[in-house]
Amino acid sequence: MCLQAEGEHTSTECAKASVADMVFLVDGSSSIGISNFTEVRQFLRSVVTGLDIGPDKVRIGLAQYSDETYQEFLLKDHMDKTSLLEAVDTFPYRTGGTETGKAIDFLRTQYFTKEAGSRAGQRVPQIAVVITDGDSTDDVIAPAQRLRQQGVIVFGIGVGAANLQELESIANRPPERFLSSISNYAALKTLKDSLLKTVCISVEDQKQALAERFADIFFLVDSGVTAAEFQQIRTILTRLANQLNIGASAYRLGWAQYGQDVKDEHLLNAHQTKIETLNDVKRFRQRKLQPNEPRNLGKALMYASTNLFTSNAGSRAEQGYRQFLVVISGKDSDDPVYRESRLIKSSGITVVGLSLGASMQEMRIVATPPYIYQSITNIVPIMRAAFETEEAETVLTGDCKAAKLADIVFIVDESGSIGPLNFQLVRSFLHSIVNGLEVSPSRVRVGIVMYNTTATAQVYLNTFNNKDELLKYIKILPYQGGGTNTGEALKFALEKVFIKQKGSRKGSGVQQVAVVITDGESQDDVSTPAAGLRRAGVTVYAVGVKDANHAQLVEMASYPPKKHKFIVDSFAKLKSLEQSLQKSLCQNILRSAISVRGNAIKEGCVQKDEADIFFLIDQSGSIYPNDFKDMKKFMIEFLNTFRIGPQHVRIGVVKYADSPDLEFDLTAHSDVKSLENAVKAIRQIGGGTETGRALTSMVPHYDRALVTRGHEVPKYLVVITDGKSVDEVKVPAEQVRVQGVTVYAIGVKSADPVELQEIAGDPKRTFFVNHFDALTPIKDDIVTDICSPEACRDIQGDIFFLTDTSESIDEEEFQKIKDFMKSVISKSTIGENKVHVGVMQFSTSYNLEFPLNQYYSKVDISRAIDDMKQMNEGTSTGKAINEVSRYFDAARGGHPDMRQNLILITNGLAQDEVKEPALALRNKGVVVYTIGVVDANTNQLLEISGSAKRTYTEWDFDALKDLENELALELCTNTDCKKTEKADIIFLVDGSKSITLEKFRSMQKFMSSMVNQTIVGKDLTRFGVILYSTAHKSVFTLKQYSSKREVLKAIQELKRPSGDTYTGKALKYSLPFFNKDNGGRADLNVPQILMVITDGDATDLYSLVEPSVALRENRISVFSIGVEGANKTQLEIMAGNDSSKVFYVDSFKALESLYKNISQVLCDTTKQVCEKQQADLVFLLDQSGSIKQEDYTIMKKFTSDLVSSFKVSENLVRVGLAQFNSEFQDEFDLNKFYSQDVVNKNILSMTQRGGGTNIGQALDSIRGYFEASRGSRRSAGISQNLVLITDGESDDDVEDAADHLRALSIEVFAISIGNVHDLELLQITGAAKRLFTVNNFGSLDKIKQSVVETICKSKLYKAGE
Repeated sequence: MCLQAEGEHTSTECAKASVADMVFLVDGSSSIGISNFTEVRQFLRSVVTGLDIGPDKVRIGLAQYSDETYQEFLLKDHMDKTSLLEAVDTFPYRTGGTETGKAIDFLRTQYFTKEAGSRAGQRVPQIAVVITDGDSTDDVIAPAQRLRQQGVIVFGIGVGAANLQELESIANRPPERFLSSISNYAALKTLKDSLLKTVCISVEDQKQALAERFADIFFLVDSGVTAAEFQQIRTILTRLANQLNIGASAYRLGWAQYGQDVKDEHLLNAHQTKIETLNDVKRFRQRKLQPNEPRNLGKALMYASTNLFTSNAGSRAEQGYRQFLVVISGKDSDDPVYRESRLIKSSGITVVGLSLGASMQEMRIVATPPYIYQSITNIVPIMRAAFETEEAETVLTGDCKAAKLADIVFIVDESGSIGPLNFQLVRSFLHSIVNGLEVSPSRVRVGIVMYNTTATAQVYLNTFNNKDELLKYIKILPYQGGGTNTGEALKFALEKVFIKQKGSRKGSGVQQVAVVITDGESQDDVSTPAAGLRRAGVTVYAVGVKDANHAQLVEMASYPPKKHKFIVDSFAKLKSLEQSLQKSLCQNILRSAISVRGNAIKEGCVQKDEADIFFLIDQSGSIYPNDFKDMKKFMIEFLNTFRIGPQHVRIGVVKYADSPDLEFDLTAHSDVKSLENAVKAIRQIGGGTETGRALTSMVPHYDRALVTRGHEVPKYLVVITDGKSVDEVKVPAEQVRVQGVTVYAIGVKSADPVELQEIAGDPKRTFFVNHFDALTPIKDDIVTDICSPEACRDIQGDIFFLTDTSESIDEEEFQKIKDFMKSVISKSTIGENKVHVGVMQFSTSYNLEFPLNQYYSKVDISRAIDDMKQMNEGTSTGKAINEVSRYFDAARGGHPDMRQNLILITNGLAQDEVKEPALALRNKGVVVYTIGVVDANTNQLLEISGSAKRTYTEWDFDALKDLENELALELCTNTDCKKTEKADIIFLVDGSKSITLEKFRSMQKFMSSMVNQTIVGKDLTRFGVILYSTAHKSVFTLKQYSSKREVLKAIQELKRPSGDTYTGKALKYSLPFFNKDNGGRADLNVPQILMVITDGDATDLYSLVEPSVALRENRISVFSIGVEGANKTQLEIMAGNDSSKVFYVDSFKALESLYKNISQVLCDTTKQVCEKQQADLVFLLDQSGSIKQEDYTIMKKFTSDLVSSFKVSENLVRVGLAQFNSEFQDEFDLNKFYSQDVVNKNILSMTQRGGGTNIGQALDSIRGYFEASRGSRRSAGISQNLVLITDGESDDDVEDAADHLRALSIEVFAISIGNVHDLELLQITGAAKRLFTVNNFGSLDKIKQSVVETICKSKLYKAGE
């Protein structure tokens, strides 16, 4: 398409673009006027003059429209420039209205057809240029969409008052490339050059996109098939060679046979013509196998990978030709095939599997789905269709089906070193990745930034509304060449693309992701702009090709780099990355969004009663100010995890450069707020790096800590440094550790890994990150390590490992699975009355290594795990789940009354049905965790665990190490109740003569254990003790001691009184000790507990009822604990006949461990105080047709139970409720009912209407409930809460509606039942901790307590929470 406008030089862009079909659609309405219309003719003439017109070159068509459409001339009408120019000069001005939509349809049906001269069937680019000056009186959106869908690239030129929004919906996107706007028709002439340049670039890019894509096809044939089968194979080859376009630049065909070894027959470059290829097929003879000769398909695949698909052997992978290997196998291989299959597929080769006797199980391992065939009958048309399909249909993987919500921006290098051919491979790579995502404005949004020396946004996050149009545009992404300023592009993406105006949804909590693709070294700094992106909450992936600089890739990628950095040695290999990058993207989007690891850590660390922690931070001159800020942010997030206070966790900071400097000691700050302010105030001084000297200075700080605390507590030191120390660190670090200090060493940037290990003394406590903003993820690992021992101390239950040991796992990987199991177990408290462990391995069958009741020591369990022998077969996961389920039963050693966990580890796709067996197991109450490695299918893992929160996916077996701490803590904290945090507890202790000194010691042990199950403090749990026999005496009151240490010491010093058992009198005596004067806090709604411990009949048994009733009337809960000769009827009287608060053991020895049974009940009793004493609580219930009638009844009952957990009244908690399906249905406002009974009666009497699921519309409508006229007390500052319960994905968008609710300071909680889109609900709640998922309606009851607690503790939503 040669541009040689009058008297002008040839544009290089247009010199290349020599073939196109271009149709102009000109507005001829009356508003234009004759003089302006003359300008249009002049413009068209100047464009046409510069084009190389001819039947095999550029063809031009012209249509004019007003309220009618006029065919001025078709593409076939003027094949020479002279007649074409004459037609352009003489076409008449028609006048009339403006019906652009009708005219566009006219173009599609009358111009872009074969009959009218269009060469679309010959892969010629199709271009339409629409010139208009006004609003259309008909719809343009649908006609324009139809035209674009037909493959026509539409340019729009708007003149004067033209409706640009309308024109934007006509032209291709992005408008920056396909839309021009000028103030008047006279300005058309100034537009000619830029329009032609853009059109020509698009034509050339489209020509490349439309070019036929050929392939290299290689057949690998099993020599052991029968003679008749071999003949059939030869016939297949003959037919394919006949039917495909075989040639040096078209399809290439090759073949070889295999037995023990591979015999090359015909390489891909053996012949260049169809005739020669066909002649060679005729000469193809079956090789006779030796007796018992093995058929080694694994070896053959490896050989194909290294010898048959190389450029020397004729492969054109480097030029972007698709690569196919057709494996024809007569029996299962005699050698392993898994690794070899994986390797060949990972290099971008599509493997087609044809079985002539091999099992489908093996063919599934060997072949690329869906190209697996059990027979070769009629296979030629199927194969030909596969080879000629230029774009394999992208099936959304399980990972990307679930990861439906993200803003992803691709930052693509287009520098000169890439070249046009390789850039075509980059386009294909992008096309494939984007095709595998669920792209739409309300799901995944995609942006594309291209860069050389400067950066340009080709696609903003809100440019495309239609995935197909985005994919078409990716095929014609322009390639410019030039330099490589990657840093500039990163900065541009942050400032100009990841912004709300351009479609970023960061403010709505949607994950922000950047994928950088580059082939060389950046000519500017990448470190600072990449850190800027990451600090702004963008996850950065770095993809390096060929000569990319590894160090720069690491500087850009998010932590950990092994999950965010990808590198290939050629552009052809990008294809092999498609799946892994896509999988990694989607897994991380899903995991990060729904991860509640922070919650588990926080819950675990609240139980860390006492600790002294120092930070030793490097402040040397090599640390930039922003990096120093990251370090302070790390410390603030760290300290917010703990219960800070003089009796609890104390924190101090020492900074150092050439010399150490105490910033503040452990005693300086006694609460989180002042600590935070102190950390923020730390100033960096600069200097060298003398870490050894700084470590030496820590010894006296820990000595002083012991003095100020008064007793030993766990001690920790967290060292952060960014460089190698100029002095020796090993001996000073040992001196610190000898004091009993656990040391964590964190190295950043230039820190020395060997030195870090010398500081920590243990590789497990040594961390290295490439940049300071990666400190935050490290925090979780360190905190988990600190908090796990306490969190796991008194946990009881069953942990069963079910591990895949199929042939796809090699010896080294099997060892890593064993190490992982042993590590998780090492962090649990194993014992007969503690945690029990079982292990089963599975492959095609299963093998029980040991049940839950076989070993009770870590040593025995570890030894049994070490002795495991791998099974090495297929992967029948469903069958194994069915089998392992039986071992959770009491008859086989399980504890159904305790928490039961299954941890499933697998690395592949299950070859049987997993959903039903897993559901049955979960319905038994077993909590299932799934860990998928390498090729595991996330969808299946989700089906097994039933929750994304309990599904882990890792790229390789090494990554299991990263999971050990997280999973161990999760197993310990995932219980309804941890420790009692706030209560007033008085022990009323029988000291009568029947209790010997030894028995009294058992009572003291029991009380101490109970104290250890709580968090003691002036504002937390308080204790008092009253001893009684004939007389009674308060030993210490609730206000006397404010630390656990003091309470435990006082219990140890108790003296046994002796005498008779006057329990009634003692009960009466105890009542005033709950008064405010004695430290009771009943007026603050703190739970009041009296624990009576007695071993015999009450002497005054008739005096028990009255004081027991009086205690209850004063809202004091009585726990009756009877030992040996205690009277059970009397115990029940004291507890008010509440059997859950009556405990009996037949010996004092058994009393010592009774605390385990009581602590859960105590926890349940004391957690009833809701921090939100006043609240407005609105329920929004899904009543759509997908919910069965019986499930709807369960949901109503669940909602009623939730309501019963709050104090409903006009002044305290008000309740409102609505239902929804496709429509919204009002039930009752917040000011309708003020009593719990009436609210519940109305809930239980509701009926279900069925219908669809429009959550967005329902959220919009429910906003009205939060108005004062309908009972909301929002203006009075009272907490506003909405609870959504749904079982399905919304049929409409939820994002804007959810944003509007949160803008009103309404906290939104969502409960999803079944297979619901978690990320959509996350958009609604804004935080993972407010999202609850259960597998079925029957499981709702299990989450009731945790829903109530979350509502009670939840604070107002903050952006980016």
